[in-house]
Amino acid sequence: MEAVKHKSRIHIPSYLQLIKFRLTSTVAATSVFGYLIGCKVNAISGEISERFDWIELLAVLIGGMFVVFASNGMNQIIEKSNDGKMNRTAARPIVEDRIPYRDAVIFCWITGILGMIILSLKAPFISVFIAGLSLVLYVFVYTPMKQVSPLAVLVGAFPGAFPPLIGYTAITGRLDEVGVLLFLVQFFWQFPHFWAIAWLLHDDYLKAGYWLLPSKGGRDKKSAYNILIYTVLLFLVSIMPIYYQVAEPKAGMIVLPVGLIFIYFAYRLFKSLEIVDARKLLFASFLYTPLVFLAYIIF
Repeated sequence: MEAVKHKSRIHIPSYLQLIKFRLTSTVAATSVFGYLIGCKVNAISGEISERFDWIELLAVLIGGMFVVFASNGMNQIIEKSNDGKMNRTAARPIVEDRIPYRDAVIFCWITGILGMIILSLKAPFISVFIAGLSLVLYVFVYTPMKQVSPLAVLVGAFPGAFPPLIGYTAITGRLDEVGVLLFLVQFFWQFPHFWAIAWLLHDDYLKAGYWLLPSKGGRDKKSAYNILIYTVLLFLVSIMPIYYQVAEPKAGMIVLPVGLIFIYFAYRLFKSLEIVDARKLLFASFLYTPLVFLAYIIF
């Protein structure tokens, strides 16, 4: 009887682990960057009808976070058996039954629906639609595809790149060239970021049947070459908002060195194929988008 009571309690740390709270916070932060850049674009174009609105920004941030909560939780529900095979994920709350399966499903549906409702209270339809599409792609396409093809990384890059676009469209009410550019920056960033993770965890992923590096050879020159190419593409895309005058040329003082440093770490990995260089590339990726988006906002 005591065991049943214990299991019925809501264990907050387990739920925070289920929704990957820290990761979700960083993802949601990019929607704030998108919103602030949208405010700047409106100011440049003279569209004063769409002014900065704290309530709207909070709706975008909180609503977006709830949708990502649902996505992360459903991902763990679906991958329960595979997570139990890997060292990195064996201690997740679904695997260890710290959260009953039924409770986790109900929680994810509630957070997902609540997130969409919060977004719809202030954001236009296009933002709500993108958020819904993000959840569907991540849970029902990317998650099952991971065990089938390394192309899952490509599919997963779409929902991963939507948050800044959600923030941007929330304030502008439209999908235009600037919004697409913000999406592309976040989109191409996903490849060196996620492949660096896949490089580090390749052996662990294999235990669950995941092959997420771009080459059939795993940690080989071809995989490292792909990482380097996508890092260069990211650098080129990151310069385009300056060309389109979203940011002043002074933004290049941040965007250019940050991009070149990122390319340097990707090149180091290409030359060495060492795990230590993949780890350095991963750490560099954590700094890349915050610095670049802040440069667009400040200058």
